[in-house]
Amino acid sequence: MKTSLLLFAVAALATPAFSQSRLMTYGDVLGAPATFVLSNVTPNTKCLVFPSMLKNGSNALVGMSGDANDSLLIGVDLAGNGTYFIQTSNAQGVASIALSLPSPASLLDRAIYLQGFEWPVGGSGTTMFSNFSNMRTMSLNTGNRWQAEQSNAPVSAALQAYIGYSSTGNGGIDRVLACGGGPAVLTDVTNPFTTNAKTWEYHLENGTHTLLPGTMNDSRAFHNIVQLQDGRFMVIGGNQGPYGSGSNYYTKILNTCEIYDPATGTWSNTANMFKHRAGATALVLPDGRVIVAGGSEGNASNNLADVADLLGTALKTTEIYNPATNSWTWGPNMSEPKAGAMAAVLNDGRWMIAGGITHITIFGLDIPDFSANISIYNPNTNSFSNAGTMKDKRALGAMTVMGNGNVFIAGGGGGDILNIGPIRKTEVYNPSNSSTTRKSDLSKDSAFGVAITMANGTAMVIGGANGSLDNPLPINNCWGYNDSTGGLVAVASMPEAHAGGVVIAVEDGTVFISGGETNNGSSTAAARSYSPN
Repeated sequence: MKTSLLLFAVAALATPAFSQSRLMTYGDVLGAPATFVLSNVTPNTKCLVFPSMLKNGSNALVGMSGDANDSLLIGVDLAGNGTYFIQTSNAQGVASIALSLPSPASLLDRAIYLQGFEWPVGGSGTTMFSNFSNMRTMSLNTGNRWQAEQSNAPVSAALQAYIGYSSTGNGGIDRVLACGGGPAVLTDVTNPFTTNAKTWEYHLENGTHTLLPGTMNDSRAFHNIVQLQDGRFMVIGGNQGPYGSGSNYYTKILNTCEIYDPATGTWSNTANMFKHRAGATALVLPDGRVIVAGGSEGNASNNLADVADLLGTALKTTEIYNPATNSWTWGPNMSEPKAGAMAAVLNDGRWMIAGGITHITIFGLDIPDFSANISIYNPNTNSFSNAGTMKDKRALGAMTVMGNGNVFIAGGGGGDILNIGPIRKTEVYNPSNSSTTRKSDLSKDSAFGVAITMANGTAMVIGGANGSLDNPLPINNCWGYNDSTGGLVAVASMPEAHAGGVVIAVEDGTVFISGGETNNGSSTAAARSYSPN
Protein backbone atom coordinates (compact mmCIF):
# COMPACT_ATOMS: atom_id res chain seq x y z
CA MET A 1 0.00 0.00 0.00
CA LYS A 2 1.35 3.41 -1.00
CA THR A 3 0.23 6.53 0.77
CA SER A 4 1.14 10.18 1.08
CA LEU A 5 0.31 12.57 3.91
CA LEU A 6 -3.22 12.74 2.53
CA LEU A 7 -5.36 9.83 3.70
CA PHE A 8 -9.08 9.71 3.36
CA ALA A 9 -12.75 9.26 4.53
CA VAL A 10 -16.43 8.86 3.42
CA ALA A 11 -19.59 10.22 1.67
CA ALA A 12 -20.88 8.90 -1.79
CA LEU A 13 -21.28 8.98 -5.78
CA ALA A 14 -22.79 7.12 -8.76
CA THR A 15 -22.48 3.49 -9.74
CA PRO A 16 -22.12 3.15 -13.52
CA ALA A 17 -24.30 0.45 -15.03
CA PHE A 18 -21.22 -1.38 -16.33
CA SER A 19 -19.52 -1.73 -12.95
CA GLN A 20 -18.80 -5.24 -11.73
CA SER A 21 -16.81 -4.61 -8.58
CA ARG A 22 -18.18 -2.41 -5.80
CA LEU A 23 -16.34 0.10 -3.63
CA MET A 24 -17.75 1.18 -0.27
CA THR A 25 -16.03 3.05 2.56
CA TYR A 26 -16.71 2.93 6.28
CA GLY A 27 -15.68 5.72 8.66
CA ASP A 28 -15.42 9.39 7.70
CA VAL A 29 -14.17 11.16 10.83
CA LEU A 30 -10.95 13.17 10.61
CA GLY A 31 -8.11 11.47 12.48
CA ALA A 32 -10.10 8.27 13.06
CA PRO A 33 -9.90 4.74 11.56
CA ALA A 34 -11.60 3.95 8.26
CA THR A 35 -11.93 0.97 5.94
CA PHE A 36 -12.18 0.82 2.15
CA VAL A 37 -13.85 -2.36 0.88
CA LEU A 38 -13.65 -3.41 -2.77
CA SER A 39 -15.93 -6.41 -3.31
CA ASN A 40 -16.98 -8.66 -6.17
CA VAL A 41 -13.44 -8.89 -7.51
CA THR A 42 -11.48 -11.95 -8.60
CA PRO A 43 -10.26 -13.90 -5.53
CA ASN A 44 -6.56 -13.65 -4.63
CA THR A 45 -5.95 -10.80 -7.07
CA LYS A 46 -4.01 -7.58 -6.57
CA CYS A 47 -6.33 -4.57 -6.48
CA LEU A 48 -5.87 -0.82 -6.56
CA VAL A 49 -7.94 2.00 -5.02
CA PHE A 50 -7.29 5.49 -6.38
CA PRO A 51 -8.32 8.60 -4.41
CA SER A 52 -8.79 11.98 -6.07
CA MET A 53 -9.95 15.51 -5.46
CA LEU A 54 -11.46 15.48 -8.95
CA LYS A 55 -14.51 13.70 -10.33
CA ASN A 56 -14.21 14.68 -13.97
CA GLY A 57 -12.63 11.40 -15.07
CA SER A 58 -9.29 10.67 -16.67
CA ASN A 59 -7.97 9.07 -19.85
CA ALA A 60 -4.84 7.90 -18.04
CA LEU A 61 -5.78 4.21 -18.22
CA VAL A 62 -7.43 4.17 -21.65
CA GLY A 63 -6.37 1.10 -23.61
CA MET A 64 -5.21 -0.72 -20.48
CA SER A 65 -8.42 -2.74 -20.01
CA GLY A 66 -10.02 -5.20 -22.39
CA ASP A 67 -13.50 -4.01 -21.45
CA ALA A 68 -14.54 -0.94 -23.42
CA ASN A 69 -16.93 -0.07 -20.61
CA ASP A 70 -14.18 0.19 -18.02
CA SER A 71 -13.54 3.83 -17.31
CA LEU A 72 -11.63 5.87 -14.75
CA LEU A 73 -14.30 8.20 -13.41
CA ILE A 74 -11.97 10.22 -11.19
CA GLY A 75 -8.78 12.18 -11.70
CA VAL A 76 -5.22 10.92 -11.20
CA ASP A 77 -4.09 14.05 -9.34
CA LEU A 78 -3.26 12.10 -6.18
CA ALA A 79 -2.40 8.71 -7.66
CA GLY A 80 0.05 10.39 -10.01
CA ASN A 81 1.86 11.70 -6.95
CA GLY A 82 2.06 8.30 -5.29
CA THR A 83 -1.11 8.34 -3.21
CA TYR A 84 -3.00 5.13 -3.91
CA PHE A 85 -3.76 1.87 -2.12
CA ILE A 86 -2.84 -1.72 -3.03
CA GLN A 87 -4.42 -4.80 -1.51
CA THR A 88 -4.78 -8.43 -2.60
CA SER A 89 -8.34 -9.75 -2.46
CA ASN A 90 -9.18 -12.71 -0.25
CA ALA A 91 -10.69 -16.04 -1.25
CA GLN A 92 -14.16 -14.47 -1.19
CA GLY A 93 -13.20 -11.78 -3.70
CA VAL A 94 -12.99 -8.91 -1.21
CA ALA A 95 -10.07 -6.49 -0.82
CA SER A 96 -10.25 -4.60 2.49
CA ILE A 97 -7.94 -1.68 3.26
CA ALA A 98 -7.72 -0.34 6.83
CA LEU A 99 -6.22 3.09 7.42
CA SER A 100 -6.34 6.18 9.58
CA LEU A 101 -7.86 9.33 8.16
CA PRO A 102 -5.99 12.63 8.16
CA SER A 103 -6.67 15.09 10.94
CA PRO A 104 -6.16 18.62 9.49
CA ALA A 105 -9.24 20.76 10.10
CA SER A 106 -8.76 22.30 6.64
CA LEU A 107 -10.09 19.02 5.18
CA LEU A 108 -13.45 19.26 6.98
CA ASP A 109 -16.33 18.82 4.49
CA ARG A 110 -13.83 18.15 1.69
CA ALA A 111 -15.13 15.68 -0.89
CA ILE A 112 -12.76 12.85 -1.81
CA TYR A 113 -13.56 10.64 -4.81
CA LEU A 114 -12.40 7.03 -4.92
CA GLN A 115 -12.46 4.18 -7.44
CA GLY A 116 -11.11 0.65 -7.33
CA PHE A 117 -10.13 -1.95 -9.92
CA GLU A 118 -8.09 -5.11 -10.38
CA TRP A 119 -4.39 -5.14 -11.30
CA PRO A 120 -3.72 -8.79 -12.16
CA VAL A 121 -0.20 -10.13 -11.81
CA GLY A 122 1.45 -10.36 -15.22
CA GLY A 123 -1.14 -8.16 -16.89
CA SER A 124 0.00 -5.91 -19.72
CA GLY A 125 -1.54 -3.86 -22.48
CA THR A 126 -5.31 -4.35 -22.51
CA THR A 127 -5.07 -6.80 -19.61
CA MET A 128 -3.20 -4.43 -17.28
CA PHE A 129 -6.35 -3.41 -15.36
CA SER A 130 -9.91 -4.76 -15.16
CA ASN A 131 -13.19 -4.82 -13.28
CA PHE A 132 -13.48 -1.10 -12.52
CA SER A 133 -15.77 -0.22 -9.60
CA ASN A 134 -18.30 2.51 -9.06
CA MET A 135 -17.03 5.90 -7.99
CA ARG A 136 -17.42 6.48 -4.26
CA THR A 137 -17.64 10.02 -2.85
CA MET A 138 -16.46 10.58 0.69
CA SER A 139 -17.01 13.80 2.63
CA LEU A 140 -14.70 14.25 5.60
CA ASN A 141 -16.38 15.12 8.87
CA THR A 142 -15.80 15.27 12.61
CA GLY A 143 -17.54 12.97 15.07
CA ASN A 144 -21.00 13.87 16.38
CA ARG A 145 -21.62 16.36 13.59
CA TRP A 146 -24.15 16.92 10.82
CA GLN A 147 -22.98 17.99 7.37
CA ALA A 148 -24.73 18.78 4.11
CA GLU A 149 -25.20 15.92 1.66
CA GLN A 150 -23.78 16.21 -1.85
CA SER A 151 -27.24 17.29 -3.02
CA ASN A 152 -30.64 18.10 -1.58
CA ALA A 153 -33.76 16.10 -2.31
CA PRO A 154 -35.52 16.99 -5.58
CA VAL A 155 -38.83 17.42 -3.72
CA SER A 156 -39.72 19.42 -0.60
CA ALA A 157 -42.13 17.29 1.41
CA ALA A 158 -43.14 16.01 4.85
CA LEU A 159 -44.94 12.76 5.65
CA GLN A 160 -43.38 11.01 2.68
CA ALA A 161 -43.34 7.24 2.59
CA TYR A 162 -39.77 5.97 2.41
CA ILE A 163 -37.80 2.78 2.64
CA GLY A 164 -34.11 1.93 2.83
CA TYR A 165 -32.88 -1.10 0.92
CA SER A 166 -29.77 -2.81 -0.42
CA SER A 167 -29.00 -2.54 -4.13
CA THR A 168 -26.53 -5.41 -3.81
CA GLY A 169 -28.50 -7.84 -1.68
CA ASN A 170 -25.79 -7.88 1.01
CA GLY A 171 -28.07 -6.38 3.65
CA GLY A 172 -26.40 -2.99 3.91
CA ILE A 173 -28.73 -0.07 3.14
CA ASP A 174 -27.23 1.92 0.28
CA ARG A 175 -30.45 3.19 -1.34
CA VAL A 176 -33.45 5.13 -0.06
CA LEU A 177 -36.67 5.34 -2.08
CA ALA A 178 -39.18 8.05 -1.10
CA CYS A 179 -42.47 9.11 -2.63
CA GLY A 180 -45.33 11.51 -2.12
CA GLY A 181 -45.69 13.77 0.89
CA GLY A 182 -47.27 17.07 1.75
CA PRO A 183 -46.32 20.54 3.01
CA ALA A 184 -46.42 19.77 6.76
CA VAL A 185 -46.92 17.01 9.33
CA LEU A 186 -50.62 17.83 9.84
CA THR A 187 -53.51 19.08 7.76
CA ASP A 188 -55.03 22.44 8.63
CA VAL A 189 -58.51 23.70 7.70
CA THR A 190 -57.13 27.18 6.95
CA ASN A 191 -54.38 26.06 4.56
CA PRO A 192 -54.49 23.80 1.50
CA PHE A 193 -52.62 20.53 2.10
CA THR A 194 -51.17 19.83 -1.35
CA THR A 195 -49.86 16.28 -1.74
CA ASN A 196 -47.44 15.26 -4.49
CA ALA A 197 -47.06 12.13 -6.62
CA LYS A 198 -43.29 12.25 -7.21
CA THR A 199 -40.70 9.59 -6.43
CA TRP A 200 -37.01 10.03 -5.75
CA GLU A 201 -34.05 7.89 -4.79
CA TYR A 202 -30.94 8.55 -2.72
CA HIS A 203 -27.64 6.80 -3.56
CA LEU A 204 -25.22 6.37 -0.68
CA GLU A 205 -22.26 5.86 -3.06
CA ASN A 206 -22.44 9.48 -4.15
CA GLY A 207 -24.65 11.23 -1.60
CA THR A 208 -26.96 12.44 -4.34
CA HIS A 209 -30.66 12.25 -5.15
CA THR A 210 -32.40 11.34 -8.39
CA LEU A 211 -35.96 12.23 -9.33
CA LEU A 212 -37.25 8.98 -10.80
CA PRO A 213 -39.36 8.74 -13.96
CA GLY A 214 -43.08 8.27 -13.63
CA THR A 215 -45.44 9.57 -10.96
CA MET A 216 -47.92 7.81 -8.73
CA ASN A 217 -51.46 7.61 -10.04
CA ASP A 218 -52.61 9.18 -6.77
CA SER A 219 -50.69 11.89 -4.97
CA ARG A 220 -50.60 11.02 -1.28
CA ALA A 221 -49.04 11.61 2.15
CA PHE A 222 -49.18 9.77 5.52
CA HIS A 223 -49.03 6.52 3.52
CA ASN A 224 -46.99 3.31 3.76
CA ILE A 225 -44.39 1.75 1.49
CA VAL A 226 -42.95 -1.78 1.42
CA GLN A 227 -40.57 -3.59 -0.91
CA LEU A 228 -42.06 -6.73 -2.38
CA GLN A 229 -39.97 -9.87 -2.68
CA ASP A 230 -39.57 -9.38 -6.45
CA GLY A 231 -37.89 -5.99 -5.87
CA ARG A 232 -40.86 -3.79 -6.72
CA PHE A 233 -42.27 -1.24 -4.26
CA MET A 234 -45.87 -1.00 -3.07
CA VAL A 235 -47.46 2.13 -1.60
CA ILE A 236 -50.60 1.87 0.49
CA GLY A 237 -53.39 4.32 1.33
CA GLY A 238 -52.64 7.74 2.77
CA ASN A 239 -54.42 11.06 2.40
CA GLN A 240 -54.69 13.29 -0.65
CA GLY A 241 -55.26 17.01 -1.05
CA PRO A 242 -56.03 19.76 -1.37
CA TYR A 243 -59.80 19.80 -1.28
CA GLY A 244 -62.08 22.58 -0.08
CA SER A 245 -61.43 26.30 0.06
CA GLY A 246 -61.30 29.31 2.36
CA SER A 247 -61.20 28.10 5.94
CA ASN A 248 -62.59 24.67 5.08
CA TYR A 249 -59.69 22.82 3.50
CA TYR A 250 -59.49 19.05 3.93
CA THR A 251 -57.91 15.92 2.49
CA LYS A 252 -59.43 12.64 1.39
CA ILE A 253 -58.21 9.36 2.88
CA LEU A 254 -57.45 6.79 0.19
CA ASN A 255 -58.09 3.09 -0.19
CA THR A 256 -55.96 2.92 -3.34
CA CYS A 257 -52.59 1.20 -3.60
CA GLU A 258 -50.04 1.04 -6.38
CA ILE A 259 -46.79 -0.66 -7.28
CA TYR A 260 -43.61 0.94 -8.63
CA ASP A 261 -41.44 -1.16 -10.93
CA PRO A 262 -37.87 0.23 -10.89
CA ALA A 263 -37.03 -1.76 -14.03
CA THR A 264 -39.55 0.24 -16.07
CA GLY A 265 -39.95 3.38 -13.98
CA THR A 266 -43.72 2.99 -14.00
CA TRP A 267 -46.54 2.88 -11.44
CA SER A 268 -49.53 0.56 -11.74
CA ASN A 269 -52.64 0.40 -9.59
CA THR A 270 -53.48 -2.66 -7.53
CA ALA A 271 -56.88 -3.74 -6.31
CA ASN A 272 -58.25 -1.29 -3.74
CA MET A 273 -58.26 -2.06 -0.03
CA PHE A 274 -61.56 -2.76 1.67
CA LYS A 275 -61.00 0.21 3.98
CA HIS A 276 -59.68 3.74 3.50
CA ARG A 277 -56.51 4.06 5.62
CA ALA A 278 -53.99 6.78 6.49
CA GLY A 279 -51.40 6.43 9.23
CA ALA A 280 -51.57 2.63 9.07
CA THR A 281 -48.70 0.16 9.47
CA ALA A 282 -47.62 -2.38 6.85
CA LEU A 283 -45.35 -5.43 6.65
CA VAL A 284 -44.24 -7.91 3.97
CA LEU A 285 -44.89 -11.43 5.25
CA PRO A 286 -42.43 -14.32 4.77
CA ASP A 287 -44.62 -15.74 1.98
CA GLY A 288 -44.53 -12.44 0.05
CA ARG A 289 -47.99 -11.17 0.94
CA VAL A 290 -48.48 -7.75 2.57
CA ILE A 291 -50.43 -7.12 5.77
CA VAL A 292 -51.82 -3.65 6.52
CA ALA A 293 -53.04 -2.86 10.04
CA GLY A 294 -55.10 -0.06 11.52
CA GLY A 295 -54.91 3.54 10.37
CA SER A 296 -57.55 6.24 10.32
CA GLU A 297 -60.48 6.17 7.89
CA GLY A 298 -61.42 9.80 8.57
CA ASN A 299 -64.96 11.03 8.99
CA ALA A 300 -68.08 9.47 7.48
CA SER A 301 -66.99 10.75 4.05
CA ASN A 302 -63.42 9.51 4.56
CA ASN A 303 -62.23 13.09 4.83
CA LEU A 304 -59.48 14.39 7.10
CA ALA A 305 -59.46 18.11 7.88
CA ASP A 306 -57.41 18.41 11.07
CA VAL A 307 -56.24 16.44 14.08
CA ALA A 308 -59.82 16.22 15.37
CA ASP A 309 -60.68 13.94 12.42
CA LEU A 310 -57.92 11.55 13.51
CA LEU A 311 -59.45 11.17 16.95
CA GLY A 312 -62.14 8.54 17.10
CA THR A 313 -61.69 7.28 13.52
CA ALA A 314 -58.95 4.66 13.96
CA LEU A 315 -59.43 1.10 12.70
CA LYS A 316 -58.74 -2.25 14.41
CA THR A 317 -59.07 -4.25 11.21
CA THR A 318 -56.25 -5.62 9.08
CA GLU A 319 -56.18 -6.82 5.51
CA ILE A 320 -53.69 -8.87 3.52
CA TYR A 321 -52.67 -8.30 -0.12
CA ASN A 322 -51.51 -11.14 -2.36
CA PRO A 323 -49.33 -9.83 -5.24
CA ALA A 324 -49.71 -13.11 -7.11
CA THR A 325 -53.49 -12.70 -7.42
CA ASN A 326 -53.81 -8.91 -7.00
CA SER A 327 -56.41 -9.47 -4.30
CA TRP A 328 -57.13 -8.55 -0.69
CA THR A 329 -58.46 -10.71 2.11
CA TRP A 330 -59.35 -9.77 5.67
CA GLY A 331 -56.65 -10.42 8.26
CA PRO A 332 -57.04 -10.85 12.03
CA ASN A 333 -58.30 -7.89 14.02
CA MET A 334 -56.12 -6.16 16.54
CA SER A 335 -57.47 -5.91 20.07
CA GLU A 336 -58.19 -2.19 19.64
CA PRO A 337 -58.24 0.53 16.95
CA LYS A 338 -54.82 2.06 16.19
CA ALA A 339 -53.78 4.97 13.95
CA GLY A 340 -50.37 6.61 13.99
CA ALA A 341 -49.01 3.64 15.96
CA MET A 342 -45.31 2.74 16.14
CA ALA A 343 -44.28 -0.53 14.48
CA ALA A 344 -41.08 -2.58 14.23
CA VAL A 345 -40.02 -6.12 13.36
CA LEU A 346 -38.50 -7.88 16.38
CA ASN A 347 -35.37 -10.01 16.09
CA ASP A 348 -37.46 -13.20 16.11
CA GLY A 349 -39.49 -12.04 13.10
CA ARG A 350 -42.65 -11.07 14.98
CA TRP A 351 -44.19 -7.64 14.33
CA MET A 352 -44.65 -5.25 17.24
CA ILE A 353 -47.28 -2.49 17.03
CA ALA A 354 -47.30 -0.11 20.01
CA GLY A 355 -49.62 2.68 21.06
CA GLY A 356 -51.54 4.75 18.55
CA ILE A 357 -54.60 6.95 18.48
CA THR A 358 -57.50 4.79 19.57
CA HIS A 359 -61.01 5.09 20.94
CA ILE A 360 -63.42 3.30 23.19
CA THR A 361 -67.18 3.13 22.65
CA ILE A 362 -69.44 4.18 25.53
CA PHE A 363 -73.23 4.26 25.06
CA GLY A 364 -72.69 4.20 21.32
CA LEU A 365 -70.27 7.14 21.35
CA ASP A 366 -66.64 6.85 20.26
CA ILE A 367 -64.46 8.42 22.95
CA PRO A 368 -60.96 9.14 21.56
CA ASP A 369 -57.85 8.28 23.53
CA PHE A 370 -54.19 7.43 23.18
CA SER A 371 -53.14 3.82 23.60
CA ALA A 372 -50.44 2.20 25.74
CA ASN A 373 -51.21 -1.25 24.33
CA ILE A 374 -48.49 -3.38 22.75
CA SER A 375 -49.78 -5.88 20.19
CA ILE A 376 -47.54 -8.44 18.54
CA TYR A 377 -48.39 -10.18 15.27
CA ASN A 378 -47.03 -13.67 14.65
CA PRO A 379 -46.76 -14.39 10.90
CA ASN A 380 -46.58 -18.14 11.60
CA THR A 381 -50.03 -18.20 13.20
CA ASN A 382 -51.53 -15.11 11.49
CA SER A 383 -52.67 -13.80 14.85
CA PHE A 384 -52.24 -10.84 17.19
CA SER A 385 -51.65 -11.14 20.91
CA ASN A 386 -51.48 -8.50 23.60
CA ALA A 387 -47.93 -8.33 24.90
CA GLY A 388 -47.88 -5.79 27.67
CA THR A 389 -48.41 -2.05 27.94
CA MET A 390 -46.16 0.96 27.70
CA LYS A 391 -45.60 3.16 30.73
CA ASP A 392 -47.13 6.07 28.81
CA LYS A 393 -49.93 6.28 26.28
CA ARG A 394 -48.64 7.64 23.00
CA ALA A 395 -49.01 7.84 19.21
CA LEU A 396 -46.85 9.34 16.45
CA GLY A 397 -43.75 8.49 18.49
CA ALA A 398 -40.29 7.12 17.76
CA MET A 399 -39.42 3.43 18.15
CA THR A 400 -36.51 1.18 17.15
CA VAL A 401 -35.23 -2.32 17.89
CA MET A 402 -31.74 -1.98 19.38
CA GLY A 403 -28.80 -4.29 18.84
CA ASN A 404 -29.62 -6.36 21.95
CA GLY A 405 -33.20 -6.98 20.78
CA ASN A 406 -34.84 -4.59 23.25
CA VAL A 407 -37.05 -1.82 21.88
CA PHE A 408 -36.49 1.87 22.63
CA ILE A 409 -39.61 4.07 22.56
CA ALA A 410 -39.49 7.86 22.80
CA GLY A 411 -41.78 10.87 22.58
CA GLY A 412 -44.97 11.02 20.55
CA GLY A 413 -48.33 12.61 21.17
CA GLY A 414 -49.98 11.67 24.43
CA GLY A 415 -51.73 12.87 27.55
CA ASP A 416 -55.40 12.57 28.37
CA ILE A 417 -57.89 13.59 25.73
CA LEU A 418 -58.58 16.92 27.50
CA ASN A 419 -54.88 17.79 27.54
CA ILE A 420 -53.23 16.25 24.51
CA GLY A 421 -49.86 17.22 23.10
CA PRO A 422 -46.29 16.10 22.39
CA ILE A 423 -44.54 14.29 25.23
CA ARG A 424 -40.91 13.61 26.16
CA LYS A 425 -41.23 10.29 27.99
CA THR A 426 -39.01 7.33 27.00
CA GLU A 427 -39.02 3.65 27.90
CA VAL A 428 -37.52 0.31 26.89
CA TYR A 429 -39.58 -2.77 26.04
CA ASN A 430 -38.14 -6.25 26.56
CA PRO A 431 -39.82 -8.73 24.16
CA SER A 432 -38.54 -11.73 26.09
CA ASN A 433 -40.79 -10.99 29.10
CA SER A 434 -43.18 -8.31 27.73
CA SER A 435 -41.99 -5.76 30.29
CA THR A 436 -41.30 -2.05 29.97
CA THR A 437 -38.85 0.07 31.95
CA ARG A 438 -39.06 3.83 32.18
CA LYS A 439 -35.95 5.76 31.13
CA SER A 440 -34.86 9.40 31.29
CA ASP A 441 -37.00 12.01 29.55
CA LEU A 442 -35.95 13.74 26.36
CA SER A 443 -34.95 17.35 26.98
CA LYS A 444 -37.87 18.50 24.80
CA ASP A 445 -41.30 17.19 23.91
CA SER A 446 -41.18 15.45 20.53
CA ALA A 447 -43.97 14.05 18.35
CA PHE A 448 -43.32 13.00 14.74
CA GLY A 449 -39.69 12.18 15.61
CA VAL A 450 -37.84 9.12 14.33
CA ALA A 451 -35.69 6.59 16.19
CA ILE A 452 -33.05 4.55 14.41
CA THR A 453 -30.50 1.96 15.52
CA MET A 454 -26.84 2.82 14.97
CA ALA A 455 -24.16 0.42 13.78
CA ASN A 456 -23.04 -0.14 17.40
CA GLY A 457 -26.56 -1.19 18.45
CA THR A 458 -27.47 1.99 20.33
CA ALA A 459 -30.54 4.11 19.56
CA MET A 460 -30.74 7.65 18.23
CA VAL A 461 -33.82 9.91 18.20
CA ILE A 462 -33.92 12.57 15.50
CA GLY A 463 -36.02 15.71 15.55
CA GLY A 464 -39.78 15.82 15.80
CA ALA A 465 -42.05 18.63 16.92
CA ASN A 466 -43.14 20.17 20.19
CA GLY A 467 -45.82 22.83 20.57
CA SER A 468 -49.26 21.19 20.28
CA LEU A 469 -50.65 18.42 18.11
CA ASP A 470 -52.81 20.87 16.18
CA ASN A 471 -49.90 23.34 15.86
CA PRO A 472 -46.65 21.32 15.91
CA LEU A 473 -43.38 23.25 16.03
CA PRO A 474 -40.48 21.29 14.47
CA ILE A 475 -37.27 20.96 16.50
CA ASN A 476 -33.65 20.23 15.58
CA ASN A 477 -32.72 18.28 18.73
CA CYS A 478 -31.29 14.75 18.66
CA TRP A 479 -30.57 12.25 21.43
CA GLY A 480 -28.65 9.01 21.85
CA TYR A 481 -29.59 6.10 24.10
CA ASN A 482 -27.30 3.24 25.18
CA ASP A 483 -29.19 0.29 26.67
CA SER A 484 -26.05 -1.19 28.20
CA THR A 485 -25.71 1.85 30.48
CA GLY A 486 -29.31 3.08 30.46
CA GLY A 487 -28.01 6.53 29.60
CA LEU A 488 -29.82 9.10 27.44
CA VAL A 489 -27.67 11.97 26.17
CA ALA A 490 -28.11 14.90 23.83
CA VAL A 491 -26.12 14.63 20.61
CA ALA A 492 -25.44 17.23 17.93
CA SER A 493 -28.48 19.21 16.81
CA MET A 494 -29.36 19.36 13.14
CA PRO A 495 -28.66 22.59 11.21
CA GLU A 496 -32.40 23.03 10.75
CA ALA A 497 -35.50 21.55 12.35
CA HIS A 498 -36.92 18.35 10.87
CA ALA A 499 -40.24 16.67 11.67
CA GLY A 500 -41.92 13.97 9.63
CA GLY A 501 -39.05 13.55 7.16
CA VAL A 502 -36.86 10.73 5.88
CA VAL A 503 -34.45 9.26 8.46
CA ILE A 504 -32.34 6.16 7.71
CA ALA A 505 -29.21 4.60 9.23
CA VAL A 506 -27.21 3.63 6.14
CA GLU A 507 -24.54 1.04 5.38
CA ASP A 508 -21.46 3.16 6.05
CA GLY A 509 -22.53 3.89 9.64
CA THR A 510 -23.83 7.41 9.05
CA VAL A 511 -27.40 8.68 9.40
CA PHE A 512 -29.19 10.16 6.38
CA ILE A 513 -32.03 12.67 6.75
CA SER A 514 -34.01 14.53 4.13
CA GLY A 515 -37.15 16.60 3.95
CA GLY A 516 -39.82 16.99 6.61
CA GLU A 517 -41.47 20.07 8.04
CA THR A 518 -38.90 22.64 9.17
CA ASN A 519 -38.43 25.94 10.99
CA ASN A 520 -40.78 28.08 8.90
CA GLY A 521 -43.68 25.63 9.16
CA SER A 522 -43.35 24.36 5.61
CA SER A 523 -41.55 21.41 4.11
CA THR A 524 -37.88 21.38 3.19
CA ALA A 525 -35.68 19.57 0.68
CA ALA A 526 -32.56 19.84 2.84
CA ALA A 527 -30.54 16.60 3.11
CA ARG A 528 -27.94 16.00 5.83
CA SER A 529 -25.61 13.27 7.00
CA TYR A 530 -24.63 12.59 10.61
CA SER A 531 -21.30 11.01 11.56
CA PRO A 532 -21.17 9.42 15.03
CA ASN A 533 -18.07 9.57 17.22
